[in-house]
Amino acid sequence: MWLGRDGHAWPLTRHRIGDPGDRPGAAGAGDGVVRSPMPGTVLLLKAAPGDQVTKDQPLVVVEAMKMEHTVTAPIDGVLRELPVRAGQSVDMDAVLAIVEA
Repeated sequence: MWLGRDGHAWPLTRHRIGDPGDRPGAAGAGDGVVRSPMPGTVLLLKAAPGDQVTKDQPLVVVEAMKMEHTVTAPIDGVLRELPVRAGQSVDMDAVLAIVEA
C-alpha cells in the first residue's frame, strides 16, 4: 500500500504487534543476538556454546501458547552464549543466544 499527498508518496507495510524489529532493544539484522519471539518456556536446545552454526540453523525451541517456535541463527558464525536452559521460562525479547560472525 502507498500513501500519497502533494506529489509525494510513501510505501506502507503491515505492522503486527510484537514484530521483533520495532520493539525497543530489538535485535538488528545481522547483529547475532537471538531473542525470544514471545513469552514462553524453553523446550529444547539444539546447539551448544562453541558450536559452528549457519544462518537459519535451529538453535532453541520455545513453547508459547501451546505452539512450538523454533528460533534460528540470524547469521553464520560461532554460538558464543546460550544463557537459557530447557524448562526455563523466558519473556518476550529475552536473549536466547548470541552468535558471533
